[in-house]
Amino acid sequence: MSESDPISPPEFRFALADSIAFLNPDHWDRVAARSGLFVSRSFLRLLEHHLPGNLSTHYAIVYAGDRPVATVVAQSLEIRVADLSHGSLPETTPGFWHSLGKASQSSISRVRKRVLLYDNLLLWPLREEAVPAAAPGELWPDVASNLWRRFRHALKVAERAAELPVAWVHLRFLVCGNLLSTGPHGFAFAEDEDPVRLWPAVVEALNRIRRSSKIFGESDMVVIKDLTDEQTGAGASLRNSNFRRFETEPNMVLELKSSWASFDDCLNDMKSAYRTRIKKTLQGLDESGIVLERITPEQVEAGAAEIYGLYHQVHDRKKLRLATIGEKWIPALAWHYENDFRTVVARPKEGGKILGFITLIRDGGSAFGYYVGFDKTAAAKGLPLYISLVYACVAQAIEMRVSRVVLGRTALGPKAQIGAKPQAMYDYVRHRSSVLNLAVPSILAVLPAPKQAPDRHPFKE
Repeated sequence: MSESDPISPPEFRFALADSIAFLNPDHWDRVAARSGLFVSRSFLRLLEHHLPGNLSTHYAIVYAGDRPVATVVAQSLEIRVADLSHGSLPETTPGFWHSLGKASQSSISRVRKRVLLYDNLLLWPLREEAVPAAAPGELWPDVASNLWRRFRHALKVAERAAELPVAWVHLRFLVCGNLLSTGPHGFAFAEDEDPVRLWPAVVEALNRIRRSSKIFGESDMVVIKDLTDEQTGAGASLRNSNFRRFETEPNMVLELKSSWASFDDCLNDMKSAYRTRIKKTLQGLDESGIVLERITPEQVEAGAAEIYGLYHQVHDRKKLRLATIGEKWIPALAWHYENDFRTVVARPKEGGKILGFITLIRDGGSAFGYYVGFDKTAAAKGLPLYISLVYACVAQAIEMRVSRVVLGRTALGPKAQIGAKPQAMYDYVRHRSSVLNLAVPSILAVLPAPKQAPDRHPFKE
């Protein structure tokens, strides 16, 4: 076989482990050295010590002959269907059966049923949020409204009855990547190796991990998380392995100029309308008696309970929560990475409880906005906590002298206002059953389209 020929999967060899400590450290480092903090042994070891209770870790080193050529980081978890609907979603978010019912009602509403009550025509709109109002001259409006309420109640009872047996079904996932970070952090390829040659080996490593455990050998889904357009060659290999691609929310990334020494330099390069808006926001925070300040690891540890409570105020409102960090995770990061991990808090100038926080971690030439939390009650009263913390994150990234700051997938509009641009993100998914995998495209087709960031150009030309 010539050197340019792709390596076929049978020629790969694999070392699998459930802890990073069980694998050859020199071989892991040789492959992962250029791939950043999130696949480094030090980070993975720290994560294992503070792993959320519903996650298990899995790793693989891929060898071509005796040469390590790729590493794989995976996490497995089990999710109850009930936790994906009523258990963890906001009450305003409909469950699966309710969504199915709404779709049926939309079809029925095209041919509205007319119910004749004596000499009147009553239109029943079949919408949960509306009760028919009595039209002028309608006969027995109270009877009509009561009938509608009873019918709606019957629909809800039927929906819950249908959901009950399904709610206790458990889904098992094997995720190539890190559920506690954003980005392609599930693999690394050795220097001078062609990724196109190695993606089949990554897939085979995931297959072996899935089969290596009696429980997770029955994993329903394998997911490869957070790929970007930079992972050239991944798409074709994964499609050949029957993975289905779907787009997720974009990651907002702000490129930083090397000439910026402070956040003021960033503002000075902005057009006046954008600069004025940001300054007005920060001025409003200052006039409210709130200060933004970076705190030390000692202060992070002392305020861990407050920080964790604020984290939950944001985290608990997410539509989908696959993993929840523990209270000691952020202090552990602060102590372990010191100057490369920064925490900024918003608190009253005269002292008092923390009203918000944001963390930032350096990964080579990038900094990642990592965790954020803030007092929802104070924010509802008009205190601009969230966006001010984002500004503080950018200021810290500039101080760290990195080339870009990754701001995450939420609040796309406000982040675009400070110059962040969307980076498309994709997940690939495959069901273990080849028959059920045929239905995956149909399921993905009904998912809501990911939000798109507005096109903003805040900087001067």
